[in-house]
Amino acid sequence: MPALWGQDTFIEKAGGSEIIGQMWAFDDKAGRPCCLIPEATALFQERNAQLLGGREMAMFFYVARCYRYERPQAGRYREFTQLGLEILSPEPALALQRSQALCSGFLDTLGLDYELNLAVKRGLSYYLEGNGFEVRCPALGAQQQVVGGGAYREGAGFGIGLERLVLALA
Repeated sequence: MPALWGQDTFIEKAGGSEIIGQMWAFDDKAGRPCCLIPEATALFQERNAQLLGGREMAMFFYVARCYRYERPQAGRYREFTQLGLEILSPEPALALQRSQALCSGFLDTLGLDYELNLAVKRGLSYYLEGNGFEVRCPALGAQQQVVGGGAYREGAGFGIGLERLVLALA
């Protein structure tokens, strides 16, 4: 995953979410507005037609370094690693079921004790209303969320904060 990308992608895809206020944003040498990526799902959404390549469905696992300008604290860092899965499909509901099952299966394999909430309103405007989910580990205290995901127009997916996952497994 690229670390540097155009700001427009995140402004368009994230809408009025808190991520826009947390972007490390600047102009490149040509004066184009760019940023260090704050999350990766928007990149898959923007390039979905190219990534699908004429197929009905495509699944992508990725590891991305992401950056957010915020006050560092336990489990919340300015630079973090996002493990993710995106299922691009014209059937977001089916992609959502698959992504939830894959996420739960992965966490179960690790032996993680967690709470799965399947009725979450995600803070990013690209998610379809009422089709979000998250995984929380209460033992982490204030920063409990380890996974966030949901369905969007082009499919569904989730992102795992690797640093929080490591804390939850400790």
